[in-house]
Amino acid sequence: TVKDPETVISNFITQQISVHATNANSNACRTAVGMLFWIQGFQGEKINGFALKQIMKKHLAAIRKKRKEEPIYKLDIHLKHIRERADIKQRLNEQEHFGCTISSIMVFYTLSLAEYNRASIVNMEDNIWQLNTSIWKGDNYDLTVTFRSLSNPKVCPTTWLNSWFGLRRKEDRDKSLQWRPKNKKVSSYEYLSKAVHIIMQASGVKIGNSVTSICKSLITKSIDQGATIQEINRASRHKDGPSTVAVHYDMNLNDTMRQRLINFE
Repeated sequence: TVKDPETVISNFITQQISVHATNANSNACRTAVGMLFWIQGFQGEKINGFALKQIMKKHLAAIRKKRKEEPIYKLDIHLKHIRERADIKQRLNEQEHFGCTISSIMVFYTLSLAEYNRASIVNMEDNIWQLNTSIWKGDNYDLTVTFRSLSNPKVCPTTWLNSWFGLRRKEDRDKSLQWRPKNKKVSSYEYLSKAVHIIMQASGVKIGNSVTSICKSLITKSIDQGATIQEINRASRHKDGPSTVAVHYDMNLNDTMRQRLINFE
């Protein structure tokens, strides 16, 4: 019977080092073996104690994602493109129409593409739409987001949702958000991703930017317009708001801040 799981894991990692295992492999093995001990009922401090943390420091440092400043495009280019597309909604093909609909939501709400892909949506009274999805990162929980009409209807999610569902036959209007009216089937994650990328590239976003960059631009603009940290935390639903924002969102605001600092006369 194992009485000291930390020693067992430490010895195993030492053996991994002796055979020149990669840092990522050593970390994966530590996690896997630790999970087995956790399933057996051992407490976390017995599995991952001080000694093991010291052994793993070098491996974790080697695989840690590098934090760096990177330019984030302005959210306004997305909003302007969606506004322009609103005037020709009836001439858009199915995928572009779907991309505009999802993009009109993404520029206001910090959800990942996977969370949109598994979402369901309900049309309430008074042109109010309610999106329901599940968050599978960190604390797993169900999330409900409510869309109401905005002062600019051309970029308003409710306008695009009404248009997207209006393409369907009457008997198909209770189907999921991802239902494709022309092909009469539910769209795949790949189809959704390509639809949003089509809108991003048409907006002028450089190839290589991920869909997540829309969320980054959203938070960046919010900060630039004076949103408080409490508002940012509530909107982004991040526990460690200041750290997350500093690393992922307000990168291009650093240059703005530096420019302000040189104005001393």
